[in-house]
This record gives sequence, structure tokens and C-alpha cells, in this order.
Amino acid sequence: MKRIILCLSVLLASQLLTGQDLYYDVLKAVSLSGRGEAGAAAALLADRSEINSDAALLAVRGDIFLQAGKIREAKSDFMKAGSLRPGAGLYGLARCAAAEGDAQTAVSLLEAHLKSPLRKSEPEIMLDSAFSKISATPEWRALWKKDWYRVYERKSWEIDHYLKSDHAGMAADVYAELAALYPDLPVTEYCMARILMSQKRFSEAADLLEGLTSSGDVPAGWLLSLASARSGEGSYYAAAAVYERLIEARYPSPDLLMLRAGMLLRSGDREAARNEMLKYIEIDPDNTEALGLMGRTLAEEGAIYEALPYLNQNIEKHPGEASAFRLRGDAWLAARSWEKAVEDYTMSLDLDPENGLVNLNIGIALVNCGRSNDACHYLRKARNLGIREATDWLSKHCIR
Repeated sequence: MKRIILCLSVLLASQLLTGQDLYYDVLKAVSLSGRGEAGAAAALLADRSEINSDAALLAVRGDIFLQAGKIREAKSDFMKAGSLRPGAGLYGLARCAAAEGDAQTAVSLLEAHLKSPLRKSEPEIMLDSAFSKISATPEWRALWKKDWYRVYERKSWEIDHYLKSDHAGMAADVYAELAALYPDLPVTEYCMARILMSQKRFSEAADLLEGLTSSGDVPAGWLLSLASARSGEGSYYAAAAVYERLIEARYPSPDLLMLRAGMLLRSGDREAARNEMLKYIEIDPDNTEALGLMGRTLAEEGAIYEALPYLNQNIEKHPGEASAFRLRGDAWLAARSWEKAVEDYTMSLDLDPENGLVNLNIGIALVNCGRSNDACHYLRKARNLGIREATDWLSKHCIR
């Protein structure tokens, strides 16, 4: 019996590791595709037979094949997705037909998609460049003469648009209309949570969103809003747990790793944060945000020589990015290497002279180098750019 239990344990662990490896390969492929390397992304996933049993991942791979111009392979994946979950491949197949210029087939498939519970929003469809070849055809115009969406869906999109455009008052007005018409719908509560977040009432929003997202099958966007609300109220570990939930569900967004790393850092779990950053850097080795954050994190822990390879690589890969020099300057500042900090902050300001924090930090570094006269120029500029901390440094070192 013990041998059987041991064998089962080993088998389960092996399956879990295989599943994790597949997920991280999918994330790497999504990242490559997003950086314009669709061919490499498609090659990475082409032989992963495990994907064939997962409708969601088949749709992801199908999209990557389509972006790489492999329409036959994309169609195959979308049809497999549809066989595993009814309707799951319709949208992808419509995109394939559109890419081939077949407006009649594309519109027919898209119409079937719009009648399914998996339908995408109208704004998402209208902004999809895959349909650009057929967007001027009679078939496409005829499709959109019919109103496919309910009033509450359109109002929720309107609210989302206003919030993203920083028109919170207009969003609140539309929400009042939505709540009057559909007071008991989950989407109404979700929109209320978004309104609360725009008012900085993060705890109230988080409480609403917790109830809405307690079941397993909820939109990923609702979970992302919950994570943002938890972060806004200062519950960073709770926010990290929400991102982990999306990762465990194999939501295909590499950004989840960096988002979770950021929350773990703010919650004080630096080791777990570094692990997430390392996973992300393996997926996207040249990402300036990941390299910079990893370097800064190590530098803040006093491991400056472990930090430097990441910070140096960031500058080598992104020599025109002010943030690359700023982050290495931050590392030197944390290590109290004042002269080196001044050098990097100077380079950063050459690229972005109006950065208030960099002006403050170069002033601090110059003070510590014994160059207070030089520091005062930068400290005054930092103050003028709204950095309050600069006032204290000015009063101590620049007022005679």
C-alpha cells in the first residue's frame, strides 16, 4: 500500500510540474507574440499535445498561429476548442475567415458567436484588426444593423469608457440609469464597485467584488478589479492571492507574474517576489520593468553585486530609456555609492529632465558627495515639480 501511495504521489507531482511547464510555455509564447515574434511563439507551442485537451489554451494557440500566418493550423485549433466546449472556437474561426478575405463565412461564424454565451463585447470586436479586410463589405454592415447586446451590457461599457477617460461624474450618471433599470444584476454591482474605486473607496469596492467573484466561473476582468481594490486599500498580500488565483486558472497573461511580484514586495515577502520576477524574466529576458525591479529589489537588500547584472543588462538592452539609468541610480543610492548614483541619474535626466524624483535623488547623492552647491539646483527643480521631500533637503543644505 505504501508503495502504491508513493507511486501515486510521484505521478501527481509529475503531472503538476508538466502542467506548470505548459502554462509557462504558453505565457512565453504570448509574450513573444506580443513582441512581434509570432513565428517563434507558434514554434514553441506547435508540438505541445497537452494543449489539445484544453479549450481555452487551444484558442490561445489558435490566435498565435493566426498571427503567424498559419491559418490552417489556427483553424484546426479553433475547431478542436469548439469540440471540447460548444462555441469556444467560433470567434477564432471567424477571424480566420476574415484573414482570408471571406466575408460571407466570417460574418456567418461571427453571427453564431454573437448568439453564444461566450460572445465578446462589441467594442472588443470592433477594435479587432483581424476583421479589417471585411469591415467595409455589405455582409459586415448588414451584421451590425441588428442590435446583439442588451441595454445593461452597453451601459456597462459606457461606464468603463468614462472611468478610463477620467470622467467619473459621467460614469456615475450612467450607473444611476443602470441601477434604476437593473438593480439586482451582478454586472450592476460590478459597475458600482468600479465607481467606488474611482472615489478611492477601495475597501467597500473590495467587499462587493469578493462576493461577486466567490464562484469559480467569473470574468478575469472582475478578478483583476478585485486585486486592484485590495491593493488600493493596502491589502497587498490579499491582492497577490487574487493574482495567484488567476495564475492557477492558467489565465494567459504574462503580466500576472509582475503584478503579483509587485504586491508581494509591498507585503514584505521579498523572496516570493523575487521568484515571480525570475519566472517573468525567463519568459521575457529583455523586459525593462522586470530587469529594473529585480535589480532594485536586490540592491535594496544590500546585494548590489547580484543586482548589477540585471541593471547593466537593462541599460544595454534599453540605452534610450531614462528609467533604465534611473533604476541603476536607485541601486547605487541604496548602496550609498553616491558618485555612481550621480552618474546614472545624470544620464536619466538627459533623457527625461522633468522627472521630479530623479531630480530629488541626484540632489541627495550630490549632498552626500559633499557637493551641496551643485545639489541645490536639482533640489529646487524637484520642489518645483511637486516633490515635497525636496523642501526638507533645501532647508538643511541650500538656505544661507
